[in-house]
Formats: sequence, structure tokens, C-alpha cells
Amino acid sequence: MSVMNKEYSKEEALKAIKRIHKSIAKKKLCSLPSYSLDCSYYAKEFDSIDDLLEDVKMSGMDPNYEITKSGVGTGEQAIDLM
Repeated sequence: MSVMNKEYSKEEALKAIKRIHKSIAKKKLCSLPSYSLDCSYYAKEFDSIDDLLEDVKMSGMDPNYEITKSGVGTGEQAIDLM
């Protein structure tokens, strides 16, 4: 692989890509969707709906709230997916 007239092995290129991805993740330049509930007192956020639903079950949270994805309502309530 050639970048700016310099040759890199496949392994070197993959290492560089991994470093870039880690840097982006640390700086939160690209964010993954987060799932929560549209409820003023529920401030938890999760990387997946499954993790959100598990917390709702374990914490005893009322599941009759709309699920949000990155702050936008999905149209589904947690109870619908349990």
C-alpha cells in the first residue's frame, strides 16, 4: 500500500488504521447510537436496545416509556419489546 509516496506493508497499514479508530473513539469524533427512555428521571444510556431492556428489567424501571435512539423517539415502548 502506498501513501504519500511511501510504501507500507499490509500489517503496518492495519496497525495505522486501528490507531486512527482508537483516536477517533477517544475524541468522540464519531458517536455510536445510544439507547435510552424518553423519561425525565431516567438518565442511563446504552449501546444496544438489549442492554437497555435488561437494565429496565433489573432496575424495576417502568417500561411504559418510549425508547430513544440518540435522543430521538423510535415509536416503540420498552414494554413492546419485553
